[in-house]
Amino acid sequence: MFSTSKPSRTSNINEFKEAHTLEERKKQSANILTKYPTSIPIFIDSTNMTKKIDKPKFVIPNGFTIGQLLVAIRMRIKMTPTTALFVFVNNHLMSVTTTITSVYEDYKDEDGFLYICCSEESTFG
Repeated sequence: MFSTSKPSRTSNINEFKEAHTLEERKKQSANILTKYPTSIPIFIDSTNMTKKIDKPKFVIPNGFTIGQLLVAIRMRIKMTPTTALFVFVNNHLMSVTTTITSVYEDYKDEDGFLYICCSEESTFG
């Protein structure tokens, strides 16, 4: 089964939201959108993974698919080919063919960030 969050773990998303006020987060996302108007500000939670993402904030170009994001994450944390990676947004499993733009339009947070949770599963035992 998918790795699930442990009660003792605090989500990176919760830590980020607690460390920065809503206004600060809105300002950060607005700055990203101004500087990169054809991109989307994303925050990736890797709490449920054995390898953590060192910098959880990403700026992803419009038109990128979830599959392309998965490749970028795998390269960033140097995942082995025997580990499957899954992306969830608001507890919904995202299809690899879905564009980041459509996910952003449907699920962006009030602060302007798209919060994504990653989970991994060993595919060979």
